[in-house]
Amino acid sequence: MYISYELYQADHIRTAREQREEDIRAGELAADFGRLWHSLSPRRAGGQRRSRQAARAASSARSGQAARPAARHHR
Repeated sequence: MYISYELYQADHIRTAREQREEDIRAGELAADFGRLWHSLSPRRAGGQRRSRQAARAASSARSGQAARPAARHHR
């Protein structure tokens, strides 16, 4: 049954409008899944994500290494 649908798709050339509508639906579906994923994922304490610098410092502290100072960009 799936093979007959593939044959139909191969024979049926989509117009630009049909392709655009399909792309919009796919984007909306992806956004819905993203919202669902975030609603089901556990929250961090305080509801905030840690910055990369804070995560790196915490990782270094656990491993017993001294945290490196953040690189400064000079202009």
